[in-house]
Amino acid sequence: MLKLTKTVLATLTLCATTLITLPAEAGARYSKVDAQGNELPDGAGAWSCVKDNQTGALWEEKTDDNGLQDKDWRYRHFHNSAGYASTVDYNGNQLCGSLESCDAYSYVNALNSTSLCGRNNWHLPLPGDLLGLAQFNGAPPHIDTGYFPETANHPGLGSYCTENMKMDEYGNRHEENYQGVDFSLPVYDGNLGGSLIFALRYSGEVPDGLTAYPNANWICYTRLVSN
Repeated sequence: MLKLTKTVLATLTLCATTLITLPAEAGARYSKVDAQGNELPDGAGAWSCVKDNQTGALWEEKTDDNGLQDKDWRYRHFHNSAGYASTVDYNGNQLCGSLESCDAYSYVNALNSTSLCGRNNWHLPLPGDLLGLAQFNGAPPHIDTGYFPETANHPGLGSYCTENMKMDEYGNRHEENYQGVDFSLPVYDGNLGGSLIFALRYSGEVPDGLTAYPNANWICYTRLVSN
C-alpha cells in the first residue's frame, strides 16, 4: 500500500508539474524573436520582434533608446509617399530622430534598410491586422504588454499608422481615409474594433482637425509588420 501511495503521489506530482509548465494563452500565441530572426525563450528579457503564432506575422518591437525605432517617435501620415514631412510638429515639438522626413513611409524605407529580424519587407499593417493585436485589459493600453511593453498610452494621441491604400479590381491602388489604431482609448461594450479605430485627422496638434491648419494633425506612431 505504501509503494502504491508513493507511485500515486509521484504521478500526481508529475501531472501537476506538467500543468504548471504548460505555456500560458498569451505565451502560446506569441514568440519573442531576436534581431537576427531567431526565436527566443519566452522568458527572454530583451527581444527585437514578436511573432504571432496564429497568423505567422512578425511585428517589430519598439525601443527606448532614441534610435530609429524609439517608442516615442511620431510620423505624419497623409500621403502615400515618402519625404514630405518635417522633423517637428506644428508646435515645434520633435516628431522623430534619425530621419530627415518624419513620415510613415520614410520610416518604412529606413527600417527595411536595417534588415531587422532578418526581414526587409516591413510595411504598414492594415487596420484589421493591427486590431488583431488588441485585447481588452480593463485598463489601457489594450494589447499584451508582456510582448509589446513599449506601446503608446496617450488616449486620442496614441494612434498607430495603418496602410491607407486599397487595391481595386483592376490592380490599381487608391487612397482611402487615413485611420489609426489607438490602444489607449477606452473600450465600450467590449467592442475593440469600434472603440480603438481613430481618424488621424483628429490625431495631432489640433484636436478638432480643422483644415485651417494644413501642416497639422495626421500624426501617428508606427509598429510595422512583415508577412
